[in-house]
Amino acid sequence: MNESGSERLVFAGNGMSSVACVEVLLKTGCAFDITIFGDEPHANYDRTLLASVLAGERDAESIILNDFEWYQEHGIRTRLGIRVEEIDSRGRAVRSSDGDWTDYDRLILATGASPRMPEVAGWDGVPVIVFDTLDDTRRIAEAAGPGVRVAVIGGWLAAEAARSLRKRGCEVVVVAEGGAIGRPMDADLVVIATDLEPNIELGRVAGLKVNRGIVVNDQMETSDPFIYALGGCTEHNGRIFESLPLLLDQARVLARNLAGVRQRGFTDLDAMFQELAASPRHQRAE
Repeated sequence: MNESGSERLVFAGNGMSSVACVEVLLKTGCAFDITIFGDEPHANYDRTLLASVLAGERDAESIILNDFEWYQEHGIRTRLGIRVEEIDSRGRAVRSSDGDWTDYDRLILATGASPRMPEVAGWDGVPVIVFDTLDDTRRIAEAAGPGVRVAVIGGWLAAEAARSLRKRGCEVVVVAEGGAIGRPMDADLVVIATDLEPNIELGRVAGLKVNRGIVVNDQMETSDPFIYALGGCTEHNGRIFESLPLLLDQARVLARNLAGVRQRGFTDLDAMFQELAASPRHQRAE
């Protein structure tokens, strides 16, 4: 606890699930001393609309969900453009990229997920940009234009990126992730839009239980009783997540837990429906 008696919550991540959790916490009326670290210098924005920004259908300002004034109005301490790099779980403190140490009573890891980096062969000297953040999107948009030849590497995200680039007049070839890359075209730009992998390194080095993601229970608790996780970095019942509705449900569950209201835990609805469909009772009903 700090001098005011409010519990110190530190969020490592300023993404959609992280801020959604804070929004629910604010509605509970409980007093918390909240600090949010974010790798990016931007306020919270809707990552699902990055393809629309890339296509020129929206500007960057239109996808902001919580502006800087919102953080200030609610007394939230922001350390944007600064990432958490080390966790001292015994001393309950985190070291950030600016060298500062910040104490916590409870730490929430919301480090998200990042595109896998495939081997890029045959495009020596060609700019390679990962389609992941708002700044990435701006860089790609600046390089795109009529007649620009773009190779987009990836899975389903690549189709979104390719559509957006074609709207800007680019000549686009999509290269499947994991395929024989080679050099299918003389590209002016290579865009990486591969499937996402949970960012687990911070949790792994801190000694948390990790597999593909940082392992959490139904209440979003990790193997450390003072550390929680939510969003794209998590693994629950052996599954990792990209679906926004499920990530926002995680945020609601965690907020209730932090506020001391232990109600329904997180349920992976996709897994539940799959189990129901596979059950003998369901098959007999068909």
